[in-house]
Amino acid sequence: KSMDLPITASNLYQAYLPTVLRDILYGIVRNKVMTFMIGLNPARANTNFGRFINMFTTVVAACVLSAPGNELRGYCLQPPDKRQSMVDFFQPAKFVRSTSVGAIIMAISLGVGTLATPQVEKIWATLRNYLKTNPIGYLLIVLFAVSKVLDIRREKAMLAAIANAPANKGRPADAKARPS
Repeated sequence: KSMDLPITASNLYQAYLPTVLRDILYGIVRNKVMTFMIGLNPARANTNFGRFINMFTTVVAACVLSAPGNELRGYCLQPPDKRQSMVDFFQPAKFVRSTSVGAIIMAISLGVGTLATPQVEKIWATLRNYLKTNPIGYLLIVLFAVSKVLDIRREKAMLAAIANAPANKGRPADAKARPS
């Protein structure tokens, strides 16, 4: 879908093998690099900074080393009527740019996730313990969720009523929601 090509049953597995090989390589590299990074300084691996650095480095290495699989996958997904030769398709400047940008974005995302996960786990554990000692909390959560669902339904009904009001007939759809 990222290449703006239609998805059909016949082309669904067109790049299956390059995709699987790329993902296997990514997983192997990620496991090996993370093990290496933790082994360099096990004490640092238990700090927020260390977890971020280890994850960032690991993901960049895994993305860069598995990136040729992305190029092969893209080459395999070319439409037959627009197929380019290997020499024309593989352009080093575009490859380096897309690989480095993609690797940095993914590394930052997973690095931040590595920092956020322990905090979310603490909050979740606190909430779970609170709900164990205060079972009425479950009821409050359910009532809150029901309230939000009803709010959304009321808002949709109100917007539909405004759109269908006699004064709004014949006005553009975007103008119906705005006051005159």
